[in-house]
Amino acid sequence: MKLRLILTLWLTGAALLAQEEEKPAFSSDRPGQSFSSVILPQGSVLWQQGFEWTDFYIGGGEELIFVTQRNLASQTGVRVGLGYNIEAGLAYNLEGINNPTFNDEYVWTGSNPALMLRYQLPSGQDYFTWAFIVQSSFDNLDYRLSASLQDGPWSVGGNLGFAHDEVESFKAQWTVILGYSKEWYSAFAEVYGLSLSSANRDFLAFDAGFAFLINPDFQWEIYAGNRLSVGPAVGLNKNYFLNTGFTWRLR
Repeated sequence: MKLRLILTLWLTGAALLAQEEEKPAFSSDRPGQSFSSVILPQGSVLWQQGFEWTDFYIGGGEELIFVTQRNLASQTGVRVGLGYNIEAGLAYNLEGINNPTFNDEYVWTGSNPALMLRYQLPSGQDYFTWAFIVQSSFDNLDYRLSASLQDGPWSVGGNLGFAHDEVESFKAQWTVILGYSKEWYSAFAEVYGLSLSSANRDFLAFDAGFAFLINPDFQWEIYAGNRLSVGPAVGLNKNYFLNTGFTWRLR
């Protein structure tokens, strides 16, 4: 009888301990272009890392595709939960540009580090989240509203905002994303674009991909897309890209 009681208490304690050690799911800005509307818990630290290959090309359809420029990029972001529905982050991009018509060498440039602040707005509903996001470096200011609606494994969300930089006095940007998530993987399709640009340019793009939860703290992602741009400097411009990377919860 005593042995049975001890065994029952041990199993109950082990189950409670497992529940305490089980970590909540995290919400990443990857994969895709939409910033998440979910704020990290206080003290949480998230590292988001992407590696992207982009080809700018002409042609397509019945015409032969000719690559005019090739870019390689590293996209790094760190997010920290501050509590009180507030989150801070830091982002840095490194990009290499190659013109295959002339040579195979890459010219590498780095962006100014960008500081991000994210505030989750009250909704009163578990299935709906929205947040106000501000991101800025020395030469630009980006502010947007992010929202997400969840219904079981399905979700729909997006961003709507404006940005200022040294090239353009303003530009409007938007994203719409549809996602499907299970315990260890998720899939998404996204449409995004730029409009109302003071530099008189615009683009419309599409991407889709997958994310795989390797363990509760580490997610691997891969996605690809195509973009059609119009502007006075480049005329009609097209590119396709492939992006892979990871999201890692450090604590």
